[in-house]
Amino acid sequence: MSHLSFEGQSKVDYCLECCEKHSQTARVLMREAIQRCQAKGCDTEGVKEKVKGVVEELMGIENDSTSVLNNERVDAINNVARLLWKDIYASGAELGHATEEKLKELKEKLDGLAELVYKTREIEGDCPTCKVKKLEEEQEPQEKPLDLSEYGKTASEKRRELMEEIRSEIGQ
Repeated sequence: MSHLSFEGQSKVDYCLECCEKHSQTARVLMREAIQRCQAKGCDTEGVKEKVKGVVEELMGIENDSTSVLNNERVDAINNVARLLWKDIYASGAELGHATEEKLKELKEKLDGLAELVYKTREIEGDCPTCKVKKLEEEQEPQEKPLDLSEYGKTASEKRRELMEEIRSEIGQ
C-alpha cells in the first residue's frame, strides 16, 4: 500500500496517524477561533471560518476511521468525533451563534478527542521505535530471582561473631 507512512504499517496505525493529524489541526483551528472571538466577537467571519475548519477536520476523522472496521477503540474515536460535530451543529458555532464559553467548551472536548487518539495509538499503534525497544527488552538477559537463603546472612554472621567475642571476654 503506497499511502502508508512506513513499511509494515497496519491499517489501524495508518488510520490513527490520520486521526492524530485531524484532531491536532482541529485543536489549532478552535484555539484560533477563540482568539478571534475574544478580539472581535464570536459572530465574525474569522470565527465562522475557523469553526468550519474544525468541522472539516472532524469529518476527516469520521471518514478515515471508517476505513478500519470492527475495532472498538477506533469506533470510539469515530463516535466522539461525530458527537463533537453534532455539538458544533447544535450550537450554531459555524454560523457565528456560539458564545466564547461554548467555544472554550468545544476546545476542551477537542483536547479530549486528541488525547483519546494518543491513548489509542499507544495501545493499537505500530510505532517502529516502540517495536525496536520491545525487541531489545525481550533480548535483554533477565535478572535471576533473589536467593532468599542469602537473605539476612550478613547480619546473622555479624551477630554470631559478636556473641563469640562476648563469650571469649566473659570466659577470661
